[in-house]
Amino acid sequence: MKTIAGRDLANVDIGLAGHVGLPRDDCILLHKRTIHETVCQALKLACTAMSATDSSRPRSDKNGSERAEQLAGLIMALARREGMKAGDRLVEQRLADALDLSRAPIRLGLKALEAAGLARGEPHRGFVLAKNPTSGAAQPALAAVRRGEQVYTAIAGDVLASRLPADVTEAELLRRYDLSRAELQRLLDRIAAEGWIARLPGYGWRFAETVSSPEAQAQAKAFRAVIEPAAIAQPGFALPQEVITRLRERQQRVFDGEIEKMTIGEIFHSGCEFHEEIIRGTGNPFFLEALKRVNSIRRLFAYRSFADRDGMRRHVREHLRLLDVLEARRYSEAADLMARHLQRPLVAGVS
Repeated sequence: MKTIAGRDLANVDIGLAGHVGLPRDDCILLHKRTIHETVCQALKLACTAMSATDSSRPRSDKNGSERAEQLAGLIMALARREGMKAGDRLVEQRLADALDLSRAPIRLGLKALEAAGLARGEPHRGFVLAKNPTSGAAQPALAAVRRGEQVYTAIAGDVLASRLPADVTEAELLRRYDLSRAELQRLLDRIAAEGWIARLPGYGWRFAETVSSPEAQAQAKAFRAVIEPAAIAQPGFALPQEVITRLRERQQRVFDGEIEKMTIGEIFHSGCEFHEEIIRGTGNPFFLEALKRVNSIRRLFAYRSFADRDGMRRHVREHLRLLDVLEARRYSEAADLMARHLQRPLVAGVS
């Protein structure tokens, strides 16, 4: 490119044409060439960035696929717990509330179920189940949940047995439990939300000592024995009939044999759901939030032993008896029953 007094003409301002002795039309032409070259450079940079993104996309897509499969499994596990059948509606907001998620991941899970032929979209109804959650077709979707539950159980057992150090790295956990990084991240997020692990600077994590101690377990039990009977005894306590009916149906299914097919996590969730729905009858969110917090920490204790299925069935029978008394609105008697229920030796995962 020509220069004037050593200056690159691409940098010459059109308005200075007269000062540098160059015709204005030539300056305009050079200015257009400069714009063209700049645009070409920008496009080259954009293409380079897109190529870099494309090279990393398989891993991102894989993680996204794993996430979708996990969410699909969670939805199917919930549908199975609730006794849903093919043709029942999968209502986004109800699923989001039950799984403590926003609606965006729920939609991702529903689309994964649709792709697997386990759900379908219907006009004016949204998504509905296409297959029964207990069918053979649903088992692959539930496998991811079972896998996560097995590893969660292993970590909980290792923490309680002091087989893991207080401080661990992600690399150590990946090797020990043979996980993908996406699987590990989901587990760590879950455990952190439950309050028994916290992130350290870098890639380290620290298990909380207090939540695995016998003292913490006794304190959690004592706290529940105070707040849950007190909640039932509150003025204005009321449990809607539809809630009682729903809880009875679920507890009856567990009692009638479903407990033999349930994972440890599903048994624990069933017990938590029962007690949290009852305490919700106070209309006081502080009771509910306090119980949820204790339950999130108590989950670790619940994985210590699940061998006594007969003992857990007796526990469920007490749940059914309590519902009968609540339905009759004999709240003073129900509070006493709840107190005795909670003071009995805990059967892991149900009370």
